[in-house]
Amino acid sequence: METSKKSRIIALEKRQIEAAKLNPAHFAPLYNTYFKPIYIFIFKKVKNEDLAGDITSKVFLKALLNIKKYKHMGFPFSSWLYRIASNEVNLHYRKQNKVTEVELLEKDVLILLEEIKQPEDIRQQEVMLEALNQLPLQTAELIEMRFFEKLSFKEIGAVLGLKPVTAKIRVYRALEKLKKQILNAK
Repeated sequence: METSKKSRIIALEKRQIEAAKLNPAHFAPLYNTYFKPIYIFIFKKVKNEDLAGDITSKVFLKALLNIKKYKHMGFPFSSWLYRIASNEVNLHYRKQNKVTEVELLEKDVLILLEEIKQPEDIRQQEVMLEALNQLPLQTAELIEMRFFEKLSFKEIGAVLGLKPVTAKIRVYRALEKLKKQILNAK
């Protein structure tokens, strides 16, 4: 993306946030921009349309109620929303005493196989899915944010409350764990 275009988008988003802080009715453009990616992020974790809709509603309600507390810290506004979404999903599973699940699309698996330099055959896809299922939740979540949600290290850091360099290190450590799981499964 062109630097000037990106700057205009950031400036527009800042104006929208400031307008929403002054009047909650002005939250609609932010909602319209981020509803779909947040819903998809949540749906991949809960695999239920109604539940994803309910949790997404809670995320945006919390965002609306707390918009006055939001401070731009150099991270995209979406990072703040992803953090709220992640917390809401975790809260739901804690209340249900369940484990979160992640839905993977075939293209997501192929991207990961390419990233860790493994062949892209059917057997490797099955091995990849099994390896992902054996990873700890936090490790799998890092991989999901980076490779499936396409978040930058800066955004991942904002979601998890980490510095971008720490997020990058954790993502690559997660990839190494995944690669070891795959090699052990052969």
